[in-house]
Amino acid sequence: METSKSTLTVARMALRAARDALPDHARPKSPKTFTQPQLAACLILREFEGKDYRRMQVLLEEWSDLRDVLGLSKVPHFTTLCQAAKRLFRKPIAECLLAATLALCRKAKLLRRRTTLAAIDSTGLETRHVSAYYTRRCGRHKGHIKRRYPKLSAVCDTANHLILGAVIDRGPKLDYAEDEQTLLAAVRHQRLTALVGDAGYESERFHAVCREDLSIRSIIPTTERGRPRKDGKPRPVHGHYRRHMQRRFPKKTYAQRWQIECVFSMLKRNLGASLRARRYHSQTRELRARILAHNLAILL
Repeated sequence: METSKSTLTVARMALRAARDALPDHARPKSPKTFTQPQLAACLILREFEGKDYRRMQVLLEEWSDLRDVLGLSKVPHFTTLCQAAKRLFRKPIAECLLAATLALCRKAKLLRRRTTLAAIDSTGLETRHVSAYYTRRCGRHKGHIKRRYPKLSAVCDTANHLILGAVIDRGPKLDYAEDEQTLLAAVRHQRLTALVGDAGYESERFHAVCREDLSIRSIIPTTERGRPRKDGKPRPVHGHYRRHMQRRFPKKTYAQRWQIECVFSMLKRNLGASLRARRYHSQTRELRARILAHNLAILL
């Protein structure tokens, strides 16, 4: 899916989505210098441009057309943007912004009312611009040992690469630890017909949640578990849905699972694979803003 490279276009759509999701001011006695949609749009643009708070302030000061699109008569200080990020990208407000963004995609006929095929997967992101592979090979940064890293689990629409729901956690962690939580985050915003996932999500419990509780056709390959038998025969597969996937596995439909890998590639290539924030909660807010920027860039 082609993404927009125009900052003004993304700014216009970000402001529109934020106005649909947020009131102008959080409290009656709030300062009326800036509105919440204006600050939210500035923070989404910050991720789209890959800048920190100080450089975002300079960008707004030097770009009059961008101020006109956002309706800013005054440029917010970088500390104002920093404090606004703590308020506007908490989980409940970020979910409202994501719902407003997907609603704009439906109005633009980019997203249908029901997604025919969705894909689920997870990826890790860098906490520094120096990768762990580089530090391990060169040996110059011996203190940079990555024991924990931000982990993003997401569900995407395979037809348009829109992120429908996401859960942000810390890795390393097995995929099935967030499978149900990630799926429910997507179902809150979009109805799904079928879901494909790799073997990391394969379990009878997750099949039952998809098919019995949510009426979603789950397509996950069945893997052989445990030690191999001494006689060399395959181990028996337990579970109704796991046996069904082993006997009648739809390979043609499962071939679209790579679309979620394409989404993660777009997210890292366009918006960066490393996070600027250092603390866990700041990294979580930064990732939520990146998800919104990714969806708005697709909404041309």
